Amino acid sequence: MLIGKDKKTTIISQLILTFLAIIFSLPILVMFKISFIGKGFVENYLQVLRFAYTWKFFYNSLIVSTFTILIVLTLSIIAAYSLSKLKPIAKNTFFNLILIGLMVPGAALIVPIFLLFLKFNLFKSYLAMILPISAGIIPFAILLFKNYMDNIPNDLIEAAKIDGAGPLYILRKIILPLSSSISVVVIIWTFLMTWNDYATALFFVRDKELLPVTHLPNYFNMATMSAGNIPDYGPFFACLVLISLPIMLVYLFLQKYIEDGITAGASKN
Repeated sequence: MLIGKDKKTTIISQLILTFLAIIFSLPILVMFKISFIGKGFVENYLQVLRFAYTWKFFYNSLIVSTFTILIVLTLSIIAAYSLSKLKPIAKNTFFNLILIGLMVPGAALIVPIFLLFLKFNLFKSYLAMILPISAGIIPFAILLFKNYMDNIPNDLIEAAKIDGAGPLYILRKIILPLSSSISVVVIIWTFLMTWNDYATALFFVRDKELLPVTHLPNYFNMATMSAGNIPDYGPFFACLVLISLPIMLVYLFLQKYIEDGITAGASKN
């Protein structure tokens, strides 16, 4: 009787997963299909790759993503280590203030950030994207790291202290190696959020030479109008496919690390 119920549950689950997979993959398939229309697959993609700003925008996104990952990873690990294993003054207060960063809507910060950048003249540098994106990701990254580090046995820390190890040595030799799984999750998550970001550059970047790859479709659309003033949708959607390709590859090849990192904190004793 139980075997029958398990088989029925498995079939229902499989049907639900298949239905969801179709729903989420359909827009990608449509986007890929439209990229073939007009002049054809080869010509559409070559037109995008030959476009003057294509490689520049990809380079900009790579620079912003790299430095954002470095900032998020460094600051969130140090902050989480302090909150989890050290005893800073007003520890709970600091943690609550960090959590507030998860609750404040990004739209409420546009004007304050704009005024700060105006004062320090940051509109024509990569910092105009790196700093806001990093600030938006760091609170969540700290929460992930802290929850993970809370599961690391304090006995390891105490044993290291008895042997004369200081806080920085413990962080480098004990905490970081044991936190490699969650670090991979934060790196991938930060890359996905940074690469897909559109609004930050829209609000804070004033130099088209610094725009990220997410702005390429708009720019490309304006540059590829047909004679009848109608957008050439083939190259436009080919551009969208190329932008999405790094994200798809990162997830496909690193999916195992994402799953392991998310579940590792819950499975530790």
